[in-house]
Amino acid sequence: MNGFKKIGEKIKYYREKRGLSQKMLAKRTFMTEGRLKEIENGEIIYHFWTLQKIAKALDVDLPELLNFD
Repeated sequence: MNGFKKIGEKIKYYREKRGLSQKMLAKRTFMTEGRLKEIENGEIIYHFWTLQKIAKALDVDLPELLNFD
């Protein structure tokens, strides 16, 4: 499994833990629901600042999203 897929799974985990739909998180991060779905599925390469926006919207420290232990 590639790193983008692992990060996507963590984003989905925290999103669901917070009770947010993809649509709600997409709105909080000013991206489309389709783009968020691609990120969660590990289908696209994205910029670091995108992860920062997502982490902030989920109220999660960025290092936690990048930790694969």
